[in-house]
Amino acid sequence: MENDIEQARASNMEEDKASAPNKGKDFDVGSASGIEMVTNQKIEREKATDILEKLDSEEKQRSFKRNGSECCIYRVPEPLRNVNGKAYSPLLISIGPLNREHTERAMEKEKLKYFKKLTERAGMDKKKIIDILISIENQEKRLRHCYSEKFKLIESRDFVKMILLDAVFIIQFLLESKDHDFNDPKNFEPRMTFDVREDLMLLENQLPFFVIQEIYDQVNPASQDGTATPFLDLATLHFRKYTFSQGVQTSSSVKGSRHFTDLLRNLMLNGAFQRSYKIYPMKLKYSAVMLREAGVKFQVTEDKCPVNIEFEEGVLKIPQLEVDHSFERLVRNIMALEQCCYPSEAYVCSYIKFMDNLINSAEDVGLLVRKGIILNRLGDDAAVSNIINHFCENIGDSYTCFGDISEKINGHSESRFNRMKATLKLVYFPNIWRGTATVAAAILLILTFIQTIASVKSAF
Repeated sequence: MENDIEQARASNMEEDKASAPNKGKDFDVGSASGIEMVTNQKIEREKATDILEKLDSEEKQRSFKRNGSECCIYRVPEPLRNVNGKAYSPLLISIGPLNREHTERAMEKEKLKYFKKLTERAGMDKKKIIDILISIENQEKRLRHCYSEKFKLIESRDFVKMILLDAVFIIQFLLESKDHDFNDPKNFEPRMTFDVREDLMLLENQLPFFVIQEIYDQVNPASQDGTATPFLDLATLHFRKYTFSQGVQTSSSVKGSRHFTDLLRNLMLNGAFQRSYKIYPMKLKYSAVMLREAGVKFQVTEDKCPVNIEFEEGVLKIPQLEVDHSFERLVRNIMALEQCCYPSEAYVCSYIKFMDNLINSAEDVGLLVRKGIILNRLGDDAAVSNIINHFCENIGDSYTCFGDISEKINGHSESRFNRMKATLKLVYFPNIWRGTATVAAAILLILTFIQTIASVKSAF
């Protein structure tokens, strides 16, 4: 690309030289039209060179992103934010530069209090604090590359200060939560604690783990007796309220988490089945109630990975999904992360699309609740249906990893024999009383038929 630019410039110069002797021959350079023509040619060449340089710059940026860019914290795309902007905005605490303009003064005071606590910890002195600051300064360029925006207006000094205060706040908050057995840290009321925990899962409200880890290791150095909790374990324990994070072994995928939203996604996918990711796959055509009418049985599994869905011999096996008041914010931010960072590995998006196709109404939710597949903490089946049916608005659906399962389920449901069996069971044998009545009616019908034949024979 750079060679092309140089060649273009050289070509322009040659053209200028070549055209110089002819100036005045084909037209009068002294005339207004001649001067205007020469000026227009130069402007056009300058524009072309400028466009070529911009294309070269964009290609370099694209190549940088493709070859291992550390960008992992994004501004939520506007189409997703338009569906439910509140799901992506912090309730109480702003972390990192993306929400810096929304920082509340009261919470900034809390960050300073936590920093003061850090300086008062045993083994912490001015030299150590300076070392931490120098470490952040040395990694400023890398830290800035972790964000999808440039933040040119944030000066280096302010950026380093922000990273330090936010990282210290997160560390102190997690440590206090652990020390109080995951009850409320003593500096916060219960409601404030809930809000902070909610805010730490937001995609726009993140710090890269590597900088928190480095500060944490200096504040809480590893001990020989093994009593010090590694930062990643501390972060995982913080989200233990979610079923998928309970008792999780720290796998390589979890260890590679780059921030809290990424950690939650990796915890959700920990132990996930290997599936093929296909473009324009078969979609599930029928809702839960319709599948039941076609003879499909539903079974909850003990698997803690929610995406491990199976379909075998007419039985749809699905791990339990807990839906509470935090569910929507959690899922929306993980889906936004996948759209920005994992577009070709959007497994959580694929799972939600499958559940969206499975659930069309409160009746579908009610069926899955009765089967134990959905644990409804909202208390309203219609509310759960509404949340799930709106997750995929403005989410592309050309890729999914549940195409094979959907194809099998559709094939089973469209079998006339399976539908007849299901109708017989649902209408005539739904329970022992209806089944007994059906059998008795059938016997009575048969006896009546036999008696009728006997009567006809006796008459002749």
